[in-house]
Amino acid sequence: MRLHISPQFLSLSLALLLITSPGHAQGVYKWVDAQGKTHYGEQPPANDKPSEALKLHSNSSFGGDNNGKVRATEYNADGTKKIPKDVQDLAKGMEKALRKADPKEVPLDCASAVRNAQDQADTALEVSAKNLRTGYITQADYDSNAAKLRRAKAETNLASCQSATGRDRAFYQCMSNGNNHFLACIK
Repeated sequence: MRLHISPQFLSLSLALLLITSPGHAQGVYKWVDAQGKTHYGEQPPANDKPSEALKLHSNSSFGGDNNGKVRATEYNADGTKKIPKDVQDLAKGMEKALRKADPKEVPLDCASAVRNAQDQADTALEVSAKNLRTGYITQADYDSNAAKLRRAKAETNLASCQSATGRDRAFYQCMSNGNNHFLACIK
């Protein structure tokens, strides 16, 4: 399976998923390491570093805790809405975490691998459609990336898993582990 989605599109999708889905992003921690680099993760750091449990909220009217604060909407040159810097930073941290495969290797299970990959592609398509509706991406960006996701989803099937070799087999092996995201598996 060859899936080439622009990093900007991916970061945007993750950022907007966080903005619009506060229930899915619970338990996110933020901390700064000894070198001053900011990290994000589902668990606090293993050492005694101080960490901050982030309370994610929505700027929308359908969920989250707005605390009465509403940011003025800013726009990019292409007419799309700008994503707040703090949300961009959080999305980058989440993307980094999603790119790491679970070290526990499981046996190749084509049915699970295909289901996991296709479910994740469906989620990415849903988030992308919402990003388009809410003005965070252009129609052209949506069309391009949605076409790539649909093509990759169509190419991800039992027959291709069962006959896969090399990088494609490694992808299906990786996706057999339900803890892995396709970002960790498309190397």
